[in-house]
Amino acid sequence: MNGLLSATVALYLLGLLHSLFGFYQKRQTFVRIALGMVAAGFVCHTVFLAWLWIAEGHLPISNLSESLCFFAWCVSLAFMTANFRYKIHALGAFSLPLVSLLTVLSQLVWDKNHSIPLLLKNEWVYFHAGIAFLAYAAFFLTFVSGILYLIQEKALKGKNFRFLYFRLPPLQVCDELMRRFMFTGFIAMSLTIISGAVWAQQAWGRFWNWDPKETAALITWFIYFILVNYRLSTRWRGKWAAYISIVGLAAALATFGVNRGLHQYL
Repeated sequence: MNGLLSATVALYLLGLLHSLFGFYQKRQTFVRIALGMVAAGFVCHTVFLAWLWIAEGHLPISNLSESLCFFAWCVSLAFMTANFRYKIHALGAFSLPLVSLLTVLSQLVWDKNHSIPLLLKNEWVYFHAGIAFLAYAAFFLTFVSGILYLIQEKALKGKNFRFLYFRLPPLQVCDELMRRFMFTGFIAMSLTIISGAVWAQQAWGRFWNWDPKETAALITWFIYFILVNYRLSTRWRGKWAAYISIVGLAAALATFGVNRGLHQYL
């Protein structure tokens, strides 16, 4: 079944190349080909993860290679959802590099022989970690839409209607995309923290241990809590929301990368 992972990597890379070429040349034909390749890659990716789940008896997030692969799947899912809803043809040029990078790295470091700690054989762990990866993917799309917003806003402010301006979506579309994925990521991160507390109570007898990853997750949640609060009160929209989304992604990446203390496995 590793052939499926190789096919996934190849299809994502081809989709990325076509997406970049379509973006540069502003050719919808190449964009449509790119989307078809990414969709085919996503199908192969899904089948591969499902096979792992059935064969190993657990959600494939028990080590670094599986986590990178699953994270790539989540980002790919978020990208296709956004593209299906908003038809933003430029989105692939900004999102697919991460998907391709994660799948390539996953294949390079793939570990066929690894044991799963008994502590991780728990349904709450799979829900907790799985929903966390979905939160990270939503935060990444929030970041991408924020970057697109800032580029367009700068072009409009400086009246610099050149290469990027005519290839990126309007400000209101970028703002709407940013808003939807921001709320999605915030809800997913909230569920991540709640489910993690339930698991911690079962595993260690305490809901909260101030573990480095727990602390990083709480900081990330608090950043997006502030952003959501001010977004709902109409104080922070557009440019300010985009800036905070950049800070939020940095915090989310730090949370993903901290694997110490009680979270040394994930």
